[in-house]
Amino acid sequence: MSFIESARTRAFRSSLCRKVGSVLLLAVLVHTEPAAAQELKLLPGVAERVAPSSEDRGVTLGGGQVDPKLDLSAGYDDNILATETNTLRDARFQIDPSLGYRRKGSSYSVSTGAFLSSRLYTEETSQDNLDWGVGGLGELNVIPKTDLRAMVGYQYLTDPRGGINPPVEAPTTSQYGLIQSSVTGDYTLGDFEFSLGANIQIYDYNSANQKYRNREVYSLTGQIAYTFLTDYSVFVRATNTKTDFNNLSAPLPPPAVPGTQVTQDNDGERFAVGFASQVTDTISGEAYVGYLVQRYNSDLFEKVEGVLFHVDLKWALSSKTSVWLKGSRDVVDANTLQSGGILYSVWGIEAEHQVLQDLRLKTGFSYYSGDYVGAPRDDHGYLFSLRADYRLSSVVSLDLHYLYDDRDSNQAGEDYTRNQISVGVQLEY
Repeated sequence: MSFIESARTRAFRSSLCRKVGSVLLLAVLVHTEPAAAQELKLLPGVAERVAPSSEDRGVTLGGGQVDPKLDLSAGYDDNILATETNTLRDARFQIDPSLGYRRKGSSYSVSTGAFLSSRLYTEETSQDNLDWGVGGLGELNVIPKTDLRAMVGYQYLTDPRGGINPPVEAPTTSQYGLIQSSVTGDYTLGDFEFSLGANIQIYDYNSANQKYRNREVYSLTGQIAYTFLTDYSVFVRATNTKTDFNNLSAPLPPPAVPGTQVTQDNDGERFAVGFASQVTDTISGEAYVGYLVQRYNSDLFEKVEGVLFHVDLKWALSSKTSVWLKGSRDVVDANTLQSGGILYSVWGIEAEHQVLQDLRLKTGFSYYSGDYVGAPRDDHGYLFSLRADYRLSSVVSLDLHYLYDDRDSNQAGEDYTRNQISVGVQLEY
């Protein structure tokens, strides 16, 4: 999994869970679309865990492939809570089984997956957690020139520590459920492709002091792409978003009137132009730039607006060495009581080199910044990672992973540094 991860995963498990659950049972399951179209993945979070290391792996079953995996690791974290003072450090163990299934026919493709992830600390047992998730994705091509795709799933996750937007007053683990469902359709007319997609994310937090974060996020995206030559595509994209919070925020701090509470409901738009292409024989990927606006119903929260961008380019230097350039900017709903949204930006570079036939080295560096719009707080930081993967056999591989995390903030007490190291074994049939 890439160390450049967005901190935008949130969730829900209330009365709407039953309603959306019925949709899960009826949804069509589909596969990822080419780069020029609106990309739809097998439930982010599930996809990365169940994906096979190569297409030729797996067990043939029912005309498809079953991909069983088991990751076991032991490690050490010198700042579990990502805090400036009173740091907690401990050894930890992780058990991550997952199971995926994929099948492709002449007019359809299907992929499903499920995972468990258990993290156990030797002394700081209050930080133990158990995450899990299930999801499905599929594509249907029964109408000429038309592709229909849908994704649906549920995850029960733990808020990551560190980065921007840390949980407020959460000394113990902050866990939540996340329902996600997306539907997209593409229609091709000559060299043009027209796409329309709808997405919903529904969030619910377990802890009483995190309930103010429960929300539903809706988005509708339209795109027109034009393909010229063979592998060159350009597109224009527009997205409308709406977020409904289920609860009022916690009481606002001074100078607000004591006991004042507000809702963080908001809506916004994003407009972008970009390309998704095989740029040269060795460089491929997607990049776009545009503008975003996010408005809040309460006058106590300032509007967030600014330049929007996304970069994901791969440069194959040789058959053994590849480099990725990644970057993005978007709005994240803030957890603080003075800011409605955070303008979050991240840039990173990753590299992978095959030293030997069975040994790969991977490294990465990213810089991130968070502008808490309307609040006197700005965070920035960087992450550095180093990883070695060694395949012992066709089934067993070993890995050694190190991650350094550093955050600086102009708000007192919010700086930290963090070192994490782990060694693991992966079993994959």
